[in-house]
Amino acid sequence: MRNTDISEVLLTSHPKMITMVIDKNEKILNYYGESSTLSNLTTNITIDQHLKDIFLQKAYQRLKKIIQTPQNDATLKWKTRHYEVHVNKIEEQETFIILYFFDITPYSEVESKLSQSLNDLRSKKEELQAVFDLAANGISILDHNGMFLYANTFFQQMMEYSMEELYRESCISLSSSEYAQASETAVAHAIKHGSIQNFRKVCVTKSGKYLNASMSLSYLQNRNEILMITSDITQDIKYQEELKKQVEEELSKRTEQYEIMCHQSRLAAMGEMIDSIAHQWRQPLNALGMIIQGMKHLSNQKDLDKVQLAEMQTEIMEKISYMSQTIDDFSTFFRISKQKERFNIIESIEDAIRLIDVQLKSYNIQTTINKADDSLETMGLPNEFRQVILNIIHNAMTAIIKTDQKSGQIIITTMKKNNKIIISISDNGGGIKSSNLAKIFDPYFTTRENGSGIGLYMSKVIIEHHMQGRLSVQNQETGAEFTITLYTKAEGN
Repeated sequence: MRNTDISEVLLTSHPKMITMVIDKNEKILNYYGESSTLSNLTTNITIDQHLKDIFLQKAYQRLKKIIQTPQNDATLKWKTRHYEVHVNKIEEQETFIILYFFDITPYSEVESKLSQSLNDLRSKKEELQAVFDLAANGISILDHNGMFLYANTFFQQMMEYSMEELYRESCISLSSSEYAQASETAVAHAIKHGSIQNFRKVCVTKSGKYLNASMSLSYLQNRNEILMITSDITQDIKYQEELKKQVEEELSKRTEQYEIMCHQSRLAAMGEMIDSIAHQWRQPLNALGMIIQGMKHLSNQKDLDKVQLAEMQTEIMEKISYMSQTIDDFSTFFRISKQKERFNIIESIEDAIRLIDVQLKSYNIQTTINKADDSLETMGLPNEFRQVILNIIHNAMTAIIKTDQKSGQIIITTMKKNNKIIISISDNGGGIKSSNLAKIFDPYFTTRENGSGIGLYMSKVIIEHHMQGRLSVQNQETGAEFTITLYTKAEGN
């Protein structure tokens, strides 16, 4: 090839290309490239140089292979740039080789970034796939008709379907017959409103097993698809049912135990009341005996004193009326209240004291009521409240008797503070041992020789659970002080 021919070839080269003509010995005969293209090379190209003087060893070996075996899209890194290399051999009297180096560095960088982005996307996809498959819930993608487009491994295993089989199914077809319409409505609701949360239904697996499921659906508007998350709550429901059954059984046992303790409490109170009745009746019975003796003496006289006889008759009727009233009082006390009602606090306290007034007087125990207001009322169970007052007063009486007090004192103070009624009952019976204070309201705990240990326990139950109040105790200088807090309204708030 003549030099003029080589020059023509070089002048027709692409401006972004370096064109190089070499002989069979790899000596450069000529070259061409725009200054901007050539300036990217740190080594200058000169005529009569050999290729191995221009390229590093690795690049030279790569170029030599391309020359020997021309190939499409052959690339070469030359210095800091990337080139696409094309080879053209010209066979004349002498063999000439034309090398075209097209600078593809910008495209290579873009391709590298694209490749990196694709790798990142694949990595993210693998991560998401792993999250989906390892999730402890069924995750699936549905089309707008509820047909399955995708389901994770958990959902496939839960429903016993492969992904290929699920493509022919929908969230509606996998529902039990009674939930098919509700499932279709749920899909429509999710599309219309964007989502539906914790929709419960019964699903049927491939083997026909029924599962209780909770589903949340979210509509992906841009893709016109629905994301569905499914949880198998069969065991949860079974656990809840078993727990409910256990609670009901426990409540039944507690109710039965409570009724037994109520019965025991009333039996214990009845025993104390019988003792009180004996005290209440002893004096009138003695009086009746003396009147009968007097009537016998009058009957021996020839002339009956009708006036004296009438006085005796009146006294007899008074004693009988008193005894009858005593029976009525005790009968009322043992009548169980069925419903809450408004009642007067002071009247109930006085009724309770009257039941054991004779016993208190027989032991020289004085009971004093300090009342700021006679009209204090609350909502509750009046008979049960009287039982509480009687239990506390009876315990105070027992403590006073035990300490051999010559003049016992039981002081009951009532006061109203905002919407609260506060009743304090104090005595001079020496108080409660500090080691027993924390246990005084425990069931079956007693310090009395023949005590049942349920009186104060039942008193606390009545005040705090039945009347939403509070019952507490503390020691004062001379004895114990019980404090009852009630509310003037129906509820303690």
